[in-house]
Amino acid sequence: MTDTTGEGTAHDILRVEQVLTRKHKKDFLDLPRRVHGDDPNWIAPLRMIEAERLDPKHHAFYEHGEAAFWVAYRDGAPVGRISAQIDRLHLERYRDAMGHFGMIEAVDDPAVFKALFAAAEDWLRGRGMERVTGPFSLSINEESGLLVEGFESPPAIMTDHARPYFGPRIEEAGYRKAKGLYAFYFDFNTQVPARLLKLADAIDRYPNIRLRKSDGRNLVEEFHTAIDIFNDAWSENWNFVPFTRGETDALIKSVKPFVSPEYMWFAEDNGEPIAIVTALPDLNQASRGLNGRLLPFGWITFLWRVKVRKVSRARLTLLGIRKKYQSSALAAVVVTALMMRIRQAGLDLGMEGAEISWVLEDNERLLQIVEYGGLERYKTYNIYERDLGGGRAAGNG
Repeated sequence: MTDTTGEGTAHDILRVEQVLTRKHKKDFLDLPRRVHGDDPNWIAPLRMIEAERLDPKHHAFYEHGEAAFWVAYRDGAPVGRISAQIDRLHLERYRDAMGHFGMIEAVDDPAVFKALFAAAEDWLRGRGMERVTGPFSLSINEESGLLVEGFESPPAIMTDHARPYFGPRIEEAGYRKAKGLYAFYFDFNTQVPARLLKLADAIDRYPNIRLRKSDGRNLVEEFHTAIDIFNDAWSENWNFVPFTRGETDALIKSVKPFVSPEYMWFAEDNGEPIAIVTALPDLNQASRGLNGRLLPFGWITFLWRVKVRKVSRARLTLLGIRKKYQSSALAAVVVTALMMRIRQAGLDLGMEGAEISWVLEDNERLLQIVEYGGLERYKTYNIYERDLGGGRAAGNG
């Protein structure tokens, strides 16, 4: 626990407590509404998903990681929260003594941010970590980055929203930008530039390449193939950590009821799957206004919005071509052709568009394709980092 006297009265005491009790857990899960409740673009995350992240028995991250969580209280009222986590897969791959933070939410008070980070950093330092980066919830393969541009529109599925003051407060706590992540909006109803159509049509020059949509009868197997391609395609990207079997199974379980075969397209080279693009309906549109709760009756509204009213946009979540093809002229042709298939599928299903995210700020190949197509970059997220240094922070847990 950390006790800090605030800048107000002598009774204005700031305490940071590790999440160990049922009350702590409730306060942790309730905190986002306290921070974002008056923001018209905020959509409450589904409470059951957030609760699973706090439970090592129900979240696949804990197969290869550990995490701790804290809530900050001022005069007994919850005013902030944070997580700290250690991903053994990351450490085995990079050997950089890097820990992570995430799930950061707080009122606009520099003292709250600094106290939360002090607790998280102390926990990481006590486990041998020398650096910290984030936010990740809980791993880089889940919600990543802090929104720093694009506050005027709601978040898409599996992305986070933030208040504009979050970034400055994190920097005041000693953090610096490590990497930028971009989100682009693909408007299906806007005319596609002729040059992009020409690039996509060049697929006809490769008779050995076949594009196909997913086989709906074997969707689970198709998902595993998609993740296998993704793990290979992204294997040399910044801070990449592969999806595990457990994480893949959990992802399939959560999205399978809402995925149409038309939203998963493969490219095959003489029958071998080499590239993938998948999209998910933006279920945030269906959960808006439900306060993150599907029980007892929120499921009815949620399913009606998904199945009857339909959502109007999607998010492209997996996009890539196997590493051995990435330096060839075929790569841009295949990725563009797959994106055009997704666009047509979206139009056929009545979709208005899709978010493409996230794209690393230095992923030149993919940036060239999306910018070549005139797609709008409408959100930016930052990953921050800090060296933990020697001594211990002002707190323990």
